[in-house]
Amino acid sequence: MNLLYFGIVLAGLISLGSALECYVCNDQPNNQDKCVKTTIQCKKNHDTCRTYIHWRQPPYWTPRSERIFSIDKSCTTRQECENEQRVLGLRCFRDWYRDWMCTECCQGDRCNYYVTLGASSVQLSIGLLASALLFIQMVLNVRR
Repeated sequence: MNLLYFGIVLAGLISLGSALECYVCNDQPNNQDKCVKTTIQCKKNHDTCRTYIHWRQPPYWTPRSERIFSIDKSCTTRQECENEQRVLGLRCFRDWYRDWMCTECCQGDRCNYYVTLGASSVQLSIGLLASALLFIQMVLNVRR
């Protein structure tokens, strides 16, 4: 009888150990604090970690119409995540000057730690664009 109880407990522990673990957060302005410190064990049927990134104008007025990030992380199924990627595919262009939204899917414990193209990357893109324009201006001035 003790062997039966031991087997049941062992089977329960094994099934608990096989659950996927993902980072979770909701409507966060960056990939810090809650988005990298909070994890959850996913439901049995959830086999994918999802990250949703939204770059948009804020719901309130700003003097320069600055855009903000919103990051959501959660557990989902692979099919649901891929469907969401397909639907958002036309809006996932990651331009700094217009609103966009993207979904990233990954499989593996805590695989959704990083967010592709975070705020620092957008600033880097603006800096790169400014550097390229400055270089072109210098080349044109040298030719004169």
